[in-house]
Amino acid sequence: MSQSDLLDTPDKSKVRVHLVGNAEAGQRLDNFLLRKLKGVPKSHVYRIVREGQVRVNGGRSRPATRICIGDRIRIPPLRVSSARNSRREVLDSRFQPNFLFEDHDLLIIDKPPGIAVHGGTGQYVSVIEQLRMSNSGFLELVHRLDKETSGILMLAKNMDTLRQMHDRLRRVDPQSGVRKCYQTLVVGRWHGGSRSLCQRLEIVRGYGGEKRSRVGSEGREAKSVFSPLELLDDYSLMRVELMTGRLHQIRAHAHAAGMPVAGDRIYGTRDQNRCLRKFGLRRQFLHASQTTFYHPRTGKPVDVQSPLPDDLMSVLLNLRSQTGNESN
Repeated sequence: MSQSDLLDTPDKSKVRVHLVGNAEAGQRLDNFLLRKLKGVPKSHVYRIVREGQVRVNGGRSRPATRICIGDRIRIPPLRVSSARNSRREVLDSRFQPNFLFEDHDLLIIDKPPGIAVHGGTGQYVSVIEQLRMSNSGFLELVHRLDKETSGILMLAKNMDTLRQMHDRLRRVDPQSGVRKCYQTLVVGRWHGGSRSLCQRLEIVRGYGGEKRSRVGSEGREAKSVFSPLELLDDYSLMRVELMTGRLHQIRAHAHAAGMPVAGDRIYGTRDQNRCLRKFGLRRQFLHASQTTFYHPRTGKPVDVQSPLPDDLMSVLLNLRSQTGNESN
């Protein structure tokens, strides 16, 4: 049988070669496979990519590889699990987001903490899979939030919207039309008013191979604007506007300023985090609180806001009750 005869063969017990079309171009390889291989356990999909059984144009690729028009994707023979088992794999009772905005192009949710936005090694559930269970159409992440970060998360319902929003977010200038603001509690008392932190950030591997960012001259341009909202004796509640979108940008910039995000297990210290647990903090104090942009199709302004969730508000109340505070 020739390779052309194998294109889009529906039988998952045989090798298939899929030719990427215009509607699929730009997706991550793992997203494409998870949508294409209904009934195949997610863990198995990531394993066959990792082992090189999935080939793009004859070569090995990573899950995050962006596929292009005309790419030929080899899909090996696969075992299909029952719908019941497949569903059980992704169900998670913690995932109860508020839907903040939805139309034919975009879905914006209030992401709860403790769940990864995207699947991967060691991640058995994810936001994208939870949402796809009730949405059979196109759905892709416009951007990401860390697993422990709560708040506004934007998803695209078609490829044109995804491409437009990605293009805007990649632009390092105020004309991009997208503003993303966070609220965070940092360790230490902030001095002065608003300040822009513009250190370049480079990605490095920490202990166990975990990715993290650090300030470095060879890194990519990164800019965060920190503004104080409330000053406590030993902590500061800040509003942070991201002008770029780098890995762990707020957390890395706060750490470089000597004021790590409260509860941060990577950039903070064990002693600081242990102290904060007495006030009820069980995760990093970081919340995506506001996103404004011009709609990619209609051009109308969209302003989505999310207040601090109950767990973080409780920490603030405990800190206020046990320490003197000064509103800024």
